Amino acid sequence: MQPLVFDGVGSAQVYEEGGRLKFLDDKITKVTLQLQFDWDKVMGGDSGYAFHYTAKDLGDKASMEVPRYSDILAELSQGAESEKGTVQFDEVEQGFLTATDGYKLKAPTKYNGTFVDKSDRVYLKDTDTGELTELTRVASAPTAEQYVITADGKITSDVANEGKLITVTFKWSKENATRSSLSGKRRPKPFKLVHRFSLTDDRNGKEVPCQLTIWKALGGGTLDVSQERKKPTTNTLALEIMEPDISPENPKRYAVEIIFGI
Repeated sequence: MQPLVFDGVGSAQVYEEGGRLKFLDDKITKVTLQLQFDWDKVMGGDSGYAFHYTAKDLGDKASMEVPRYSDILAELSQGAESEKGTVQFDEVEQGFLTATDGYKLKAPTKYNGTFVDKSDRVYLKDTDTGELTELTRVASAPTAEQYVITADGKITSDVANEGKLITVTFKWSKENATRSSLSGKRRPKPFKLVHRFSLTDDRNGKEVPCQLTIWKALGGGTLDVSQERKKPTTNTLALEIMEPDISPENPKRYAVEIIFGI
């Protein structure tokens, strides 16, 4: 085949054992495959040269960078457990009490969630010192040291607290959410990685289909899920290359394949 310049990336596909597609992303930033083969020298006699070379274990490495985070990345890299269901968020809000409307919690409405009953704590906040004074929740007729909250998150207090700044901590729940959990006994599971991309043939300008296949990859290393103001984080998935099992798709048990449509 004609030499090609590697100057682009395509889509990343991850398959579970059995061939089920688990992850697909066409916004990857970088795919790295570093193939390494080294020798151990066997020396003897007076010569400064080795008379035999013994092959070391292979040091092949691979990694993938993606600009978007997914709970599946945590599964692949760190062995996290993902589940769909109802979750609870811890929230803090600040606002001013009014005599007629009190203060209405905003997060549950904003995110289409539900206020969690009896999860609230309300504090008067001194605007000069920042000192917090906790109020006591009551069912009705609050004094200046008390407050009432409705099921939908409306807070009212005595008229003496009108116009005062309050800080509220509470929980709210959301259905059909995603939970990514990591335990101290987690272990990533092997998977098949396919990087499908295209390059340009410089001789005729035609597009050349290409594909990198790691038949049995294993996550590990460090998965960076940091957050930084005004700066997106690139997540790097470090991969170990394992010896694959024999299969109809891979009868020769190749560990890595790169194919070109040229």
